[in-house]
Amino acid sequence: IDVETNKYFKTMNEIVTEARTLGCDGVVNCTGLGSRALCVDEALVGARGVLLHYDRYNPSLWREASKDDTHLKDSAVTIEEKPFGSETTPCYLIPRGEIIVVGGTYLVGDEEECVRESEREMLLRNAQTLGIDTANIDPVGEWVGFRPYRSSVRLEIDNDLTQSGMRVVHNYGFGGSGWTVFVGAAKEAASLITRT
Repeated sequence: IDVETNKYFKTMNEIVTEARTLGCDGVVNCTGLGSRALCVDEALVGARGVLLHYDRYNPSLWREASKDDTHLKDSAVTIEEKPFGSETTPCYLIPRGEIIVVGGTYLVGDEEECVRESEREMLLRNAQTLGIDTANIDPVGEWVGFRPYRSSVRLEIDNDLTQSGMRVVHNYGFGGSGWTVFVGAAKEAASLITRT
């Protein structure tokens, strides 16, 4: 969707045509899971993640033993090793603005849109393991999202759509690493779109 016009696009060709009418000479496709339809990319699937949200500034957030560890409020912790986590059920805590998120799952192809009760129980155990006082504070929210996963990232010039002064670069499929590598991916996409 074009957020300025509320116009929906069904194909990359429609996007290229619109970009051309706006006087653009390039398009960078960062539509995530939207690329499955826009590019007819069957290699792109959702990797389902579930989170609990906690109020980052609630004074009752941390267990008594952790109250003096103020550095925990600014630290991200990820565990993918047993007994605390695995590749598909990592145990993690990440500060994000006003909240702390506790996760999670990384389930490729799972399309359930709600947090399952067994997942909620796992997330509460993760929160407790990571120092949150789950006996005295409840989550302020929960979330389910789908990371755009591809067995190989698509960060390339689309030679089929790149024509007569219009260059198209695809930049998607990073799965759960998108928030980690976005700066490097953006720089590479910019390099590709401006290449002469």
